[in-house]
Amino acid sequence: RRHLICLLLMFISSFRDLGEKMFTFPEETNMTYVKVNASAEDLAAITICLRTFTDLTRAYSLFSLSTPSSVNEILLYKQAQAKNKFVVQVGDGVAAFVGQNYDYYNYYYLNKWQSICTTWDAETGLVQLWINGKASSRKFVSHSNITGNFTVVLGQEGRLHRSRSFVGMMRDIQMWNYVHSEMTILNYHRNDRRISPKGNVFDWQYLDFDIIGNVVVEPEQKLSNN
Repeated sequence: RRHLICLLLMFISSFRDLGEKMFTFPEETNMTYVKVNASAEDLAAITICLRTFTDLTRAYSLFSLSTPSSVNEILLYKQAQAKNKFVVQVGDGVAAFVGQNYDYYNYYYLNKWQSICTTWDAETGLVQLWINGKASSRKFVSHSNITGNFTVVLGQEGRLHRSRSFVGMMRDIQMWNYVHSEMTILNYHRNDRRISPKGNVFDWQYLDFDIIGNVVVEPEQKLSNN
């Protein structure tokens, strides 16, 4: 019976308003992540946005969407701080984004909230990354739609690597099945919830999710910046 209670504590399912909340990932482990439940089965375009706060200088995964045929059909991955590089994978295609002016000193802030968005459209095959409202160049990854029931994992990738786990805070996760305009992504970065549209694949304010391991849901900390 004691073992059953431990299992229940390790797997917490929830569907609630997270509007003023955040996920805290407090430790490096391959046993901790958030699984987001969504019902879409065919994606020809996406916009994914989230906010993160971390002091990690090693590589880590933020967002992974898996299908029955691929554990990382979509992957948003930050390489080690020294390389100053983000990687976005869609299907079999991978695009690396470097040299983006994340701030005045041209590096990715530590211990500060970052807004990160990525878009992709199967018609053109192009993917683009937005860091703190600033756009990257557009790069080709894949023309193929994403099909089949999918699972979204936050703070890890599909293969669950300890060395790539996210440690820090995360909030305002949104996903849409179309590409947003530059102005809409800029409004998201500015954290203007009055005019930012809610995700139609999943929406942070009413998120259906499961917590696996030690992830804490707590009041958001703005920490003097967005």
